[in-house]
Amino acid sequence: MSQSYEKYQNTELWNKVWQAIDDLVENNDIEEQTPRGYIVGAICEKLEQSTVEK
Repeated sequence: MSQSYEKYQNTELWNKVWQAIDDLVENNDIEEQTPRGYIVGAICEKLEQSTVEK
């Protein structure tokens, strides 16, 4: 996993994104082709950037 995503691990944001992806996978709405940590980290990073830009 990218070191830049490590700062998000064990945060509330990380946990919520992880759970949302779990729900989508369990419902067969999405299929993961990339390790979960990269997916969650990238989403957390984008969300953080979007709140900073506002």
